[in-house]
Amino acid sequence: MSDCKQKLYIYLNEHIEFMAEEWIKTLSASDSVFYKIEEGQPIREELISSYQTLVKNVLHVFNSEEDVYRTSIAEWAVKVAKQRSQDLVPILESIEQLTCVKSILFKYIQKFAEESGEHLTVSNMFNWLRLANYAFDIFTNIFIEYYDKFKHHQLSAQQETIYELSSPVIPITKGIGVLPLIGDIDTQRANIIMETTLKQCNNNNMEKLFIDLSGVPIIDTMVAQQIFHVIHALNLIGVSAYLSGLRPEVAQTAIQLGVDFSKIPIFNNLASALSRLGITVNEG
Repeated sequence: MSDCKQKLYIYLNEHIEFMAEEWIKTLSASDSVFYKIEEGQPIREELISSYQTLVKNVLHVFNSEEDVYRTSIAEWAVKVAKQRSQDLVPILESIEQLTCVKSILFKYIQKFAEESGEHLTVSNMFNWLRLANYAFDIFTNIFIEYYDKFKHHQLSAQQETIYELSSPVIPITKGIGVLPLIGDIDTQRANIIMETTLKQCNNNNMEKLFIDLSGVPIIDTMVAQQIFHVIHALNLIGVSAYLSGLRPEVAQTAIQLGVDFSKIPIFNNLASALSRLGITVNEG
């Protein structure tokens, strides 16, 4: 590393706190809910610490081999991406702040050139700015990649939770329960229905389960096959399954598709199904 680049590295490290304070001041005018902070707020210290860690990692571009600084930048980018996705910070706001952080660092590189007294060429300045920009590009690209992965994971987990909550086995008397299905059923939801239904029936010692389809708008071959799988799996754990609530248009579609429900006990509606077992449902 050249003496001049070493001096630049030392100068920038010595001015990290000044750069952080300068960045913090810009946040008072920010429209962001997350990044707009006031004096004394706990998030202020967290953001300053995050800023300083980012800049320290970026500055390794001036005194380390590429594999070394790339690793440290990548590790921090992943950590920040995870935290920002958990904090529900819009990715555009984070990218805007990265741009601001980068411009402040560029400003201090220029200040060093003006204050150092070194005989610097345009090539020196261009090379330093290029290196700093390259380091920020590494961080930004990895941040975006992992932010997207973490958000996708969060959305998938939320969707799975929604599916689980929308497929509850409701005990109505000892050993008897109802599974009211509402909305479209795709392969992912069908798999969750299978898993949660078996678990809930086993945990509640169910002997009979009525699967009510009155809230399912479409029954196609895929949905029918998944329902058959659920019923077969229930039978394997000793639970007798019954269907109710097949709407006329759904039944007609099922016939046209060649879906065979003949081997499964079917009732017009849930009330009539339960009445066969001597359970009276008071409507209204």
